Amino acid sequence: MSITAERPSGTRFSLPQLLLLLPWVPLVIVALRPIRDNSFLWHVRAGTIQLEAGEVLTTDPFSFTAGGEAWLTQSWLAELVYAVGENATGLGFVPLMVLVLGAITLTGIGLMAYRRSSSVSWTLVTLILSILLLMGFLVPRPVIFSYALAVLVVVAWDRPVTRWTVPLLFWVWASVHGSFALGLAYVGLMILARKDWRGLPTAVVAGLATLATAHGLGVITMLVDFSQAGDALALISEWRRPPLWSLIFTPFLVGVGLLVVGGYRRRLRLGDIWLLAPFLALAFGSARAVPPAWIALFPLVATSLQGLGREYPRRFGPVPALVLSVAIVTLPFLLETPEGLDEEHFPVGASAALADVPTFHDDRAGGYLIYAEGPDFQVYVDDRAELYGDRIVEYANVRDGKIDWMPVFDREGIEQALLQTDQELIGELAAAGWHEVYADESYVVLRP
Repeated sequence: MSITAERPSGTRFSLPQLLLLLPWVPLVIVALRPIRDNSFLWHVRAGTIQLEAGEVLTTDPFSFTAGGEAWLTQSWLAELVYAVGENATGLGFVPLMVLVLGAITLTGIGLMAYRRSSSVSWTLVTLILSILLLMGFLVPRPVIFSYALAVLVVVAWDRPVTRWTVPLLFWVWASVHGSFALGLAYVGLMILARKDWRGLPTAVVAGLATLATAHGLGVITMLVDFSQAGDALALISEWRRPPLWSLIFTPFLVGVGLLVVGGYRRRLRLGDIWLLAPFLALAFGSARAVPPAWIALFPLVATSLQGLGREYPRRFGPVPALVLSVAIVTLPFLLETPEGLDEEHFPVGASAALADVPTFHDDRAGGYLIYAEGPDFQVYVDDRAELYGDRIVEYANVRDGKIDWMPVFDREGIEQALLQTDQELIGELAAAGWHEVYADESYVVLRP
């Protein structure tokens, strides 16, 4: 028996309807986990500088290797949110922010999935696949704003009556994350796939809206700079090609399988290839591209499932539904999940032993030092690949012993090294007469 729409009979609910809240559990667990994202930390400090100055950053204020060089922070609006949140609660705002943005993302996915599949059961499947895929990417850095905005664009574009909101969504998106370009690509490809030429004026206005942010035409410069940082990005794990059978990528592969089913069942149109081909290629290109690719493709996944499966005839009354809903919503908050900064992940203790001299360190330490001591303490490098470019490559080569550390240290005036305890450079520096002034389980500080 095929599914059409699974609607409640009076005030009674089917099992899939009762389980629609199930993705809330991993979402809360993710929101409450300790902060381990060094990129988020420097974004916080960038926000406080901009909030105090009353203007966006246009040069690097944080490093002695690129200090004063032209640099536009593409996430200025998100950074202002961070600054306001930190001023009010320290880092206590982070779990609520992740929870709200994650809930917006999942709610939009659920709404769109039901709109396309007309099935509560398949909506639940789509939501479960989505949270399994996204939970590894729901970090507090600005990219989390882009997921919510991408879903809102997909939902708004699906119906002409709501498309008036799209330019506003793109203005916000271009102010928080550079992936707005993927959103514009989605809208353009949807116009081609559906031959929806009436949507072209809205798409043009949305594109112009991205040029009306605080950086103006600078958003194009940022995208160009980022596209030229390929060698540096290749050193960052999330920009590498995803392992096909990893836990993170498996839900996407399931979605691809469902798309094949939809094509076989002729639920998909020939024009959908305009959307399928580029976003599938995007997902297979890097791990970080998997979430935006999924968000662009999940409406087609839901469409593929329309009319497939069986109904659940058994219904539950309002009391069991209420009890189960309360249990699902409250259960994850009862788990003992630590919050706040993961002090074992960052050089919290080691930073107290640092002298205010040029220091060699990695991007993880750089993000933390900017947050804890910046901009007074100038860092060697952090994860801003579009700014440092080949400097990140050089750092990695020094760290891995591929090039001699002495010329680099001499050129940059390095008088101190903050290294993780498993890095081979420690032995090379010790052999050259450097000595430890601090050591713990994770970090070592050395000086000549």
